Amino acid sequence: MQCSVTLLLLLNGCATTPKPDQPPTANRLHHVVVVWLKQTGDAAVRQHYIEGSQPIAKLPGVVSYELGTPAAIKRRNSRAADESYDVAIDSVFESQQAYEAFLKNPEYVRIAHEVLRPMVEKYQVYDFIVP
Repeated sequence: MQCSVTLLLLLNGCATTPKPDQPPTANRLHHVVVVWLKQTGDAAVRQHYIEGSQPIAKLPGVVSYELGTPAAIKRRNSRAADESYDVAIDSVFESQQAYEAFLKNPEYVRIAHEVLRPMVEKYQVYDFIVP
């Protein structure tokens, strides 16, 4: 629960206002996934997971798709940060409807079930819509 609250507070602090020349972001769905791998801490497996998920970025409805590993940031209150995960995914979809269609996309289903999930011990999902 503490991790969930911390992540939501961090995401709230990351909100931005688009510049006038940027496309509108209203109603976009942000999909954040935190992943713990079966071979936790293994850099090669982390890289394999990241590479295996790259085709997802090109699927319909995906505006952006980025993956990364924990950043070792020194904080005064280190209890607030959870660095126990292996990979985090930050993706943005055109809308909730686009995300729901994405979940049914056969290529996504294939990648998720055949390529990624066999490496995963557990994962946590956070979805939110920009008003």
